[in-house]
Amino acid sequence: MVEFGLKLEDNKVEQWSDKYIDYEKLKSVLKKAKAASSHVEELKKKLPQGVVEGCLRDFAVSKANAVQMQQQIAQQSQTTQQQQQQEQSSEGGQNGRSSAHFEISSRSSSSLTPYADALIPTDLTPLLAERRPSFGSNSEHSVTVGGQVAMRRQNSWSNFSHTMFRVTSYLGFADEKKVFWMSLQDASVKLNSFSMTYNGEITKVKEFYQDKLNEISQHIEAIIESVDTSRIKSHPKKARRGSMFAFNELVLKFENAMHHKKVTSDLIGVAKQNVMHRRKSSGQGSLDNFPLIWGSASGDSFDDVTQDAESNGVLEVERQSSCDKLDLERESDSIKRALTDVYRNAKMLHNYSIMNYTGFVKIAKKFDKTLPEHKGLFKDNICDDGMQAEVLAAKIERMYSKWFCDGNIREAQAQLLSKRGDGLMMDWTQLRLGYRLGMCSILGLWVAWDCIWGQFAKGEITIGGRSAFPVFRACFGLVSWHWFWGMSVYIWSRYRINYIYLFEFDPRNIDTPIDIFNDAVDELLVFLLLMLMYYKADAGDMPQIVPPGAYPVFLIIYTAKCLIFPWKMRKPMWIAIRQVILAPFVSPTFFLIYVGDVFTSMVKVFQDILWAICFVVSGDWLLSERGNHHKHSAPLHMWAQSFWYKNVAIPMICLFPLWLRFNQCLRRYLDTGKRVPNLPNAFKYAMSQTVTLFGTFHPLYLMNSGGTPNSSDGSEASGESLTRRSNLFQVFWMGLFIASSLYSFFWDVYMDWGLGRKEYGFLGPRLMFPRKSYYYMVIGADLVLRFMWVLTLVPPESGAKFELPAYLSAISMTVELFRRTIWSFFRLEHEQRQNTSGFRRVNVVPLHFSTGHKHKYNERHWVGWKVLAEIVVVTLIVVAISAFSVISAQRATTHYELKLSRSDL
Repeated sequence: MVEFGLKLEDNKVEQWSDKYIDYEKLKSVLKKAKAASSHVEELKKKLPQGVVEGCLRDFAVSKANAVQMQQQIAQQSQTTQQQQQQEQSSEGGQNGRSSAHFEISSRSSSSLTPYADALIPTDLTPLLAERRPSFGSNSEHSVTVGGQVAMRRQNSWSNFSHTMFRVTSYLGFADEKKVFWMSLQDASVKLNSFSMTYNGEITKVKEFYQDKLNEISQHIEAIIESVDTSRIKSHPKKARRGSMFAFNELVLKFENAMHHKKVTSDLIGVAKQNVMHRRKSSGQGSLDNFPLIWGSASGDSFDDVTQDAESNGVLEVERQSSCDKLDLERESDSIKRALTDVYRNAKMLHNYSIMNYTGFVKIAKKFDKTLPEHKGLFKDNICDDGMQAEVLAAKIERMYSKWFCDGNIREAQAQLLSKRGDGLMMDWTQLRLGYRLGMCSILGLWVAWDCIWGQFAKGEITIGGRSAFPVFRACFGLVSWHWFWGMSVYIWSRYRINYIYLFEFDPRNIDTPIDIFNDAVDELLVFLLLMLMYYKADAGDMPQIVPPGAYPVFLIIYTAKCLIFPWKMRKPMWIAIRQVILAPFVSPTFFLIYVGDVFTSMVKVFQDILWAICFVVSGDWLLSERGNHHKHSAPLHMWAQSFWYKNVAIPMICLFPLWLRFNQCLRRYLDTGKRVPNLPNAFKYAMSQTVTLFGTFHPLYLMNSGGTPNSSDGSEASGESLTRRSNLFQVFWMGLFIASSLYSFFWDVYMDWGLGRKEYGFLGPRLMFPRKSYYYMVIGADLVLRFMWVLTLVPPESGAKFELPAYLSAISMTVELFRRTIWSFFRLEHEQRQNTSGFRRVNVVPLHFSTGHKHKYNERHWVGWKVLAEIVVVTLIVVAISAFSVISAQRATTHYELKLSRSDL
């Protein structure tokens, strides 16, 4: 689990970094308080009970006296301040000077109040004097020079006496009572130090939060005033030229406020009333003779025009100069930018309050665990949770939607959360990614044309029929998931889903979407090159420098390298995989459950990985495959038909991910004690395991596996009874398959995504994606793709009527990984909104913003000249190979023609 301090640093706004809670400082002070308290507890066990009780009683009395003295000093200070205020009210001319003098005096006395008991010579004086913090500028006005000198002498004497006491106590010469007394003093001072530090952090956060709230509120009011100010008021002389000009100016004002020349019916009514009022005040006639500006017939009345405008919802201003339109567009864009900036600040202030609120909650709980005798001391002293900032953000959303989006709040939210400055803008990396994607596209077309369609037309075995194809299919599944992971990170970042916070990632190990895509395109490039070279070498179209089976081995080595290195980036992934495998012995986090869900979608990939391991270990990659490519040739790898592989290993691979998720659900139930949703979720995976088990052990599968099912009396079953039993199994198996698919679909929509609520149009109460159509389309697609997921759990060659053909394995594998990617978009959205699984102490999650911090260990910087140099080198290589190929082809053609001419002679 990542420390909260790292989460706090990752989510800090760079300009406000010194205004956040100093979490590490509070932890350090609390650690000292814990050490002092532990020392007291140790002495309680060692010293006689009478000595301990007497010291505790005396210490409590001394502490009560000190508190009483503080209260008396505070009351005296308050009385003096009230008297001074009365004197100020009675005096006239010297009011200003006296108020300033009394303000400083009262401030200095209040600042000395917490340490007033330290100036009285008691047993507590030496230790308190040692720990007394330095006074600020306010106290320097009230403390005289002589008092400062005396205080410094007292501090020096206390330090000396405390040092001597430590030496004598270490040597065993100190009094036991005094040792315990000093330990009580030390623990009390450390506790007071933590309390003061905590309260100081609370005050700092609250003051900054309130100042920012006031600043945002002022900005909102300023924007409202600028929009409410009409262009008529700013040009009073022009308004007197006539009602026609005034009416045009009024319509322009509404256009500026609404943008795109759209207004609502209430604004149309306001426009009508204003124009009628101006016409009556100017003494002019009716509006029938007025030239209309809405594109209607000249004889239409104002009521007809307004009714027409109300029906269309649009006021089209036709007689405007180009300059006025440009000015209005500029003003509208200016208001948009202002609202966007204020909205972003409000959202970032909400994040600020969430992070501080979470930090104080965590430190308060840590205090309760560390010092249980003072439990609950800071329970109610926590900063604001950000609701006021959220209210301001909602107000801005309503304003923006009313002015620019025709009241569509969701569209306003999408426009207000600007994507600029969040690491999604691509510079030279975009060029690098683009031209490498172009290379991958050409290689992909080459592989598809030469290795699939060309051989299919000739009636020969394509690349899908080669013995090493499962190796390429396994690596393709891993590369596909790398692409889908980059897509997930991009979508989460774009729509402010804080996946780093939810997954508890270390911010120093996070790749941006463009970094992930660059790594994935490199892997895809190597994959296509090795696949093409393998096929060409195996077909005899290129020199066999190495055996054709070596190219799949090279791909396996390269894939293993990408999965391991760089180790600092891959280590958290492997730790998570180990913890998922160890379920239920490890308490699952939200990320571990996410990894377990991904594993259930990679059943086909795991099957091909097992095949690749057997392919390498058995040494089959060294054997030649020539002569074994005919459609009716015997299989080359006999181990693939063995009992241990087909009847043991493959079914175990199908069951293993489901078993892991089943164990995670049971462990989650053990940790939380909640039957719902943990036990129903475990039942979902149990049903899916049943589908796999029926596909492994029913008689039809045994018959397809080469075995012969026997009847109950030991004799072989007849063909008719076997068919009847198989049909019965098929019906039951298909019913179980359908039930499992529908149950999984319901769980996705209702539980994992929080959708399907009838009162919200079968969606959820709060949605983060801009369009509702996205949700409906994904719900429909998930219904179909869930059936395909259950099909991936059926062992190959099981004989099921609903089994997919073997040649569709690669497609079904990719489609299932895509479904899991889409599922993750809405799963994290729901977790950010609701905290459904209860993995967090605080329900609210800060939105994902780019804060300006860079935490990566080794951040990559793509320089423009490096990318251009790479493009130039690759281009020169391609041109050189093409030129060499053309020259070689022309030379071979010339030799062939000479040979033909000589043969004719």
